[in-house]
Amino acid sequence: MNNVNFPRIQAVPHPTKIVFQLDGAELVSYNYLHAPYRPYLFPVIGPSGRYLTRISHPHDPIGHRHHYSIWLAHYNINDVDFWSDADKSGKQIHQNFLNFEDAPDFARMVAQVLWQAPDGKILLKENRQVTVRLLEAKQYFIDMDLTFNALEDIHFGKTNFGLLGVRVAKTMGVHDGGGNITNSEGDVDEAQVFGKRARWCDYSGPVTPTEWNGITIFDHPSNYDHPVHWHVRNDGWMCPSLFFENALTLPAGQELMLKYRLFVHAGAADAGIIEGHYLDFRSL
Repeated sequence: MNNVNFPRIQAVPHPTKIVFQLDGAELVSYNYLHAPYRPYLFPVIGPSGRYLTRISHPHDPIGHRHHYSIWLAHYNINDVDFWSDADKSGKQIHQNFLNFEDAPDFARMVAQVLWQAPDGKILLKENRQVTVRLLEAKQYFIDMDLTFNALEDIHFGKTNFGLLGVRVAKTMGVHDGGGNITNSEGDVDEAQVFGKRARWCDYSGPVTPTEWNGITIFDHPSNYDHPVHWHVRNDGWMCPSLFFENALTLPAGQELMLKYRLFVHAGAADAGIIEGHYLDFRSL
């Protein structure tokens, strides 16, 4: 019998999604086929075994039907709305998977995604790398390494909306469940965190009557306009708002590279632990 390091976590292709499995059980899934406007991550299962994200707004499911758990989008790229789900919205088209990798403590997929305007023109070609890394106590990182190649001159308009969005479970929201939003600067909840620059932001809240889980997003120092502004809501919404203050023009043939890390954790946010993980992340 060969002595090999068996991969506890694996990126397993299914007909419509890639399932990141831990010891054979679903942990995170990347949905790419039954996704009319853009791929997304759902479910995202926390250390509690419960879903930590949801589809749509808990009180406005029609107006926020474009909220898909964890996803990438932008409100204005060359005057095309890649944020909304509407007839004239742009779409992210899954093209190919370029790589899969399994290891004892991480699994990875790399997808090629085309950002297509309503007239069929491809504006951006994106390489999207998603890596799930195991930590202790059923906690884990989701690393998103994104490379956008401009197929023509691209103007990313100034907007609160995008590029990375997270809609947490209803019970975790400040308004519905008594959860908390915190950031690296010590600010708490929407009134203090909204619009502020910070290295990281966390949304934590109850997932059972006796248990909290949370998700932290880290903004890498190499990212455009770091430290990023944050667009957050007490209703369960969190977004590193990349173009909150400034627009960006990316000339044809040039690349925009972004790195985000999501820390899926047990308990309420512990600023000391989160900051330690951030210091590790910034060295990557």
